[in-house]
Amino acid sequence: MTSDEIHPVRPAVRRTRSGEPGVKEVASLAGVSWKTVSNVVNNRPNVRASTRDKVLAAIAELDYRPNLAGRQLRQGTSNTLVLAVPEISSPYFGRLAEEVISAAKRRGYTVLTEVFGLDPEAEKSVLAGYRDRMVDGVIYSPLTMDLSLFQTRTDTTPMVLLGERLSGAGVPHVSIDNDASARNLVSHLAARGRRRLGFIGARPGSGEGTAMLRLDGFRRGLEECGIPYEPDLVVDVQHYSREEGELAALRLLNSGADCDGVVCASDVLAVGALRAFRRRGLRVPEQMAVAGWDDIPEAAFMSPSLTSIAPDMSALADEACRLLLARIAGTDLPAEEVVIPHELKGRESTY
Repeated sequence: MTSDEIHPVRPAVRRTRSGEPGVKEVASLAGVSWKTVSNVVNNRPNVRASTRDKVLAAIAELDYRPNLAGRQLRQGTSNTLVLAVPEISSPYFGRLAEEVISAAKRRGYTVLTEVFGLDPEAEKSVLAGYRDRMVDGVIYSPLTMDLSLFQTRTDTTPMVLLGERLSGAGVPHVSIDNDASARNLVSHLAARGRRRLGFIGARPGSGEGTAMLRLDGFRRGLEECGIPYEPDLVVDVQHYSREEGELAALRLLNSGADCDGVVCASDVLAVGALRAFRRRGLRVPEQMAVAGWDDIPEAAFMSPSLTSIAPDMSALADEACRLLLARIAGTDLPAEEVVIPHELKGRESTY
């Protein structure tokens, strides 16, 4: 070392009683006040970029971890959201969870996933609220819809609905255009010469739920294409699953109905229907065209590959988080309905 080399002496890092560095240690290392460190940790805007960089570098060097619990209690927030869904094993809901978690993380929030299954009583607990937990807001993808439950809801936790629409609920709602996408599918099939079309996935009694909105769009699509609507070609299901899709397709075939194409209210129903048609020796698409919704990953890889409506899942999650965080912030917004883009992915099952 030459005599003119100068090596700055860094201040010794003092530790808190727990052995972990605290705000004062970060401030000392960064050469700023503890208040500046607090401003950076809480992402307040009144900090110069160069100062923020110094504080963040000190935080990284010391592996400082803010006391989130204390901050949450002081601010009355947790930076935590709940995503409530019927199931997580479904390809659609699995991807939805990934997108919501990613969208929330970009905004500084973590996401807890609550799965309520097929139990209506368990689903009611979502509307009952999360007062016993530090939760800032709820993104809720319902299985069943009951307007009276929303009208009598006393919990004030901000909420956004995904998929299902319920007029009068007073809750923001994000979904694809079920009517337009159903008409897209009918038009796609009609353009390929299909004239007797069935629908698998009706759920009578679900009100304005996704299944019935898609069935309504299916009927309008038939009318636009000059194809008669035949109630005997519409098959109800209890819920969306491969098993239900297979059973529904078998019921359709066993009824003796003569059809040359089916629109399924979800891809998992379509996967089951394809299995039923294969078991009965029907060639897809030569004898029976099949299409669905959601563009689940297996749709592109099964044989034949499945024609499907692909919702923009990233946009769905982004809009849900945007609306929810606005409500959390106290922004006085109407019960907005946001429609996200969709695309028809034509594949082997209809060509």
